[in-house]
Amino acid sequence: MRFINDATWKYQFPSPADPETLRAIMEELILLILLVIGGLVVILPITALVFARKARRQADELGKQVGFLREQQARTIEREAQLIQRIELLETVNKMPQTPVEPVAMESQAKYAPPPVAPREFISAPAAPKLVAEPVLQAVAPPPIPQPEPKVTKTPEPVRSSGFSPPVEAKPRPAPAPSLNLEQFMGAKLFAWVGGLALFLGVIFFVKLSIERGWISPELRTAIGFVIGIGLVGGGVVMHRRARYQTLAHTLCATGIVMLYGVTFAAHSIWRIPPLDQPLVAFLLMTLITGAAFLLSVRLNAQVVAVLGMLGGFLTPILCSTGRDNPFGLFSFIALLDIGVLAVAKNKRWLHLTALAAAGTIFMQAGWLVKFFHSSQYAIGSATWTPVIVFLSFAALFSLAAWWSKQRDADDLFPAASALALCGSALFTAFVFLGFGAITERPVLLYTFVLGINVIALRVVWHQSRVGSAQSIIGTLAFLHLSLWTADRLTTELLPHALGIYLAFGLLHTAFAVLMERKAPNQAPFAGWVPVITLVLLLMPVLCLDAISLSIWPVILLVDLLIIGLAVMTGRLMPVLAALVLTLITAGAWLFRWPRELSGALTPFLFVIGGFAVLFGIASSFLSRKLPKAAFAALLPVSSAVLPFLLLILATLRLQIANPSPVFGLALLLIVFLLGLVRISDITALAPTALGCVLALEWAWHQQSFSVEQATTTLLWYLGFYAIFTAFPLVFQKQFATRKLPWIASAAAGIGTFSLVYRLVGQTWPNELMGLLPVAFAIAPLLCLVFVLKQHGPENPARLTQLAWFGGVALFFITLIFPIQFEKQWITIGWALEGAALCWLFRRVPHPGLRGTGTALLVASFIRLALNPAVLEYQIRAETPILNWQLYAYILSALAMFFAAFWLTPPTHLWGKINLRGLFGSLGGILLFLLLNIEIADAFTPAGQRSITFDFSGNLARDMTYTISWALFALTLLVLGIWKRNAPTRYAGIGLLAVTLLKLFLHDLANIDSGYRIGALIAVAIIALVASFLYQRFLTDDKSTPEL
Repeated sequence: MRFINDATWKYQFPSPADPETLRAIMEELILLILLVIGGLVVILPITALVFARKARRQADELGKQVGFLREQQARTIEREAQLIQRIELLETVNKMPQTPVEPVAMESQAKYAPPPVAPREFISAPAAPKLVAEPVLQAVAPPPIPQPEPKVTKTPEPVRSSGFSPPVEAKPRPAPAPSLNLEQFMGAKLFAWVGGLALFLGVIFFVKLSIERGWISPELRTAIGFVIGIGLVGGGVVMHRRARYQTLAHTLCATGIVMLYGVTFAAHSIWRIPPLDQPLVAFLLMTLITGAAFLLSVRLNAQVVAVLGMLGGFLTPILCSTGRDNPFGLFSFIALLDIGVLAVAKNKRWLHLTALAAAGTIFMQAGWLVKFFHSSQYAIGSATWTPVIVFLSFAALFSLAAWWSKQRDADDLFPAASALALCGSALFTAFVFLGFGAITERPVLLYTFVLGINVIALRVVWHQSRVGSAQSIIGTLAFLHLSLWTADRLTTELLPHALGIYLAFGLLHTAFAVLMERKAPNQAPFAGWVPVITLVLLLMPVLCLDAISLSIWPVILLVDLLIIGLAVMTGRLMPVLAALVLTLITAGAWLFRWPRELSGALTPFLFVIGGFAVLFGIASSFLSRKLPKAAFAALLPVSSAVLPFLLLILATLRLQIANPSPVFGLALLLIVFLLGLVRISDITALAPTALGCVLALEWAWHQQSFSVEQATTTLLWYLGFYAIFTAFPLVFQKQFATRKLPWIASAAAGIGTFSLVYRLVGQTWPNELMGLLPVAFAIAPLLCLVFVLKQHGPENPARLTQLAWFGGVALFFITLIFPIQFEKQWITIGWALEGAALCWLFRRVPHPGLRGTGTALLVASFIRLALNPAVLEYQIRAETPILNWQLYAYILSALAMFFAAFWLTPPTHLWGKINLRGLFGSLGGILLFLLLNIEIADAFTPAGQRSITFDFSGNLARDMTYTISWALFALTLLVLGIWKRNAPTRYAGIGLLAVTLLKLFLHDLANIDSGYRIGALIAVAIIALVASFLYQRFLTDDKSTPEL
């Protein structure tokens, strides 16, 4: 395919002596002709069928509307006739008393007879259709006057002069739409169109052959071409006067117009015939031909003239190409052609022609780009602006056409779709540009092109809201283009340009989305998410480049402010949360690009984290108060508090920060800021959130970077944070008196800080008095407990929670003294004592949390003593039996459970469906039974062994001791059950006694020596008899039921 050549304004004809060249040219031309004719033969019938069906549907709709209007008009005329009849009857009744009866009757009868007078003027409307209607005489009864003959009631012939009913005729039905006759279509229209095209191509080939053979001079060729073209046009106009030859007339006109196009273009670009060799003259003549073609199509109402004229216009530069690049000449011609097509389409409402014009334009752009992009070096230097201007100009042209057509044909999508197709073609070219380094190194040029396409596409969407989805599509494609360029082509030197482009992209699409949302509120919300996409783009340089300057953060700040402003306007908080996450992810990525050896120069990083934390903290507090019912309103302030601390934790884990003061200093500022927000905005959830964050940061730094040299400084930081949280609700007691979370944070601060201080002191200053630490930490919660008791009355709804937390924490530290000062079993004892103490406190402060925590601690101590095999190996077996650590550990734990059961009085002993009194009593009894067996095993274990061994064979005395002890324990349970009338306890005693008897008869009698056997039998027999006696004495008529 050859294109326009205007580089040297010369034409080089192939030599006649070169038959191979001529044969190749003819083969290409024949192939092109066959493709065009074949395409027309297939496409035109299909197109005609589509338009015929559309016309038939429109005709049916119009017929229905005409019928409805005629029916309404007939009803109106009928009502008018009824009113006239009633008026005349009233006039007759008014005249009746003035005449005798019989004459009146006669007059009345005569009145009803239609007199031969002229018709009334107001009935015979010239534009009214004629309808047939029943006369109105039967509907309106005459006065009760005796009639001489019954013929009066017959239906008279409708006479216009009577005024009773207008002369109407039958309502004609709309004529049915003519059915499509394929034979008529192909014979009358298709053959005419193909003939016109063949005639045009024949003239073109004749001219080309005459050039090659030298038959006709260029001047004569031009004259002949103009004469034939004008003659065809004139013949078509003359033939159009007869209706039956309109199709042929349209074809002749179209062929003549195409021929005039081709001759003018050849005379200007190929033959250089004065004065057509001047660009202005050729331009004016082409403008005249284009205007004439489209005026003819409008005047003759010939769509085929416009279509064939457009087709010939697009084929002219292809067939007459010189093979040299002349973009100005080519696209000036295409622009003129498009303008003509768009004008005709708008005038005649043939808006589908815009789609054909767009397709032809895209085809010409693609062919020109493929042919000349490399040979003309459009990727280098200022030449790149040529394709950019070409694509943007045509996209702008069709967007203006879409706006122009919208003024009249608001529902037709052809103009808008055509403009968007040109934008899509241009954007595809922008993606092709990514493969040329000479273009990607100039981001200003490249993204002037891309953003220009976005502007044009958004303008089309603004004027035609039915293509609103194009906004998200064009934005997504632009984002993809920016992402590909950033990932493959971005360098540190291009970063400032990239930041400006990202910001321009975000501002453009955000502004448009906001305006569209105000214009069409029912559309899907898109405004708040465009800046979030921009933040994703800003994250990519941090991931792709090795070194990032601080200039990226002001841009991120602007985008974040934009997102926050949009949230205030739209009431949607999810984009703000997404912006917070993306901003801090960007900071985290920046941190991981930070060299480890520069861990001391953290000031820029800390400054960025602090600044954005303050920004999002203020914004989230404001938005959550302004929009309390919006989604994520409660999550946003907490997230803005947590995420900056996560970055600080990442910094401490990645970098070896020996001096914690910079990181803890920023944490202190953030804590003061968050507590200030709690004071101002009353979002109390920020207080425990801030406490958890700072404790996590302290633990992370302590695990990663703590050293003994910084122990004093670190201890001061830990205690300072503890003091701030402890004193905060006390200082603002009046404001937070009825709140819970600030007081909970105050109480919990001691627990979190104690573990850090205990570890720091143990690593730095190890001593034998570590049990004093929990004593010191118990002072603050005790003082706070006294403060709450004195300052908050019983009517305070939060008083119970405040007392429970401070009391529980104080008891925690008090019971922690023994496990801290001692070890191993003292931890278990401390848990048991604390659990019992919390149950005691629950009696005074009935907060469910105290009971739940106490239960958990008691169950944990039971598991540690009953199910932990390590308790048998804590210490080496001593010389003295029975008096060992198991004795006091199990007894104290069991007593703690018994006291807890005693303090949980009904109905507070029920936790759901669980009877805690029965649970604690059972666990305590099991611990005592385990202690009994451990002591027996310990007594028979040799001194000096590491572990206690349970063995039920090989030692006769030990087996007898087990049996007698079990029987005595079972008897004790029976006695307690009978005394307290507690059935479960008695059942446990009976069960244990049964197991003992089974052991006695099945094991002991076979393995124990005769002396021990006799002692065991006598002892168990006595115990069994005593049990029987007790049952008979005290429980003969017992009707007690077991407690659950």
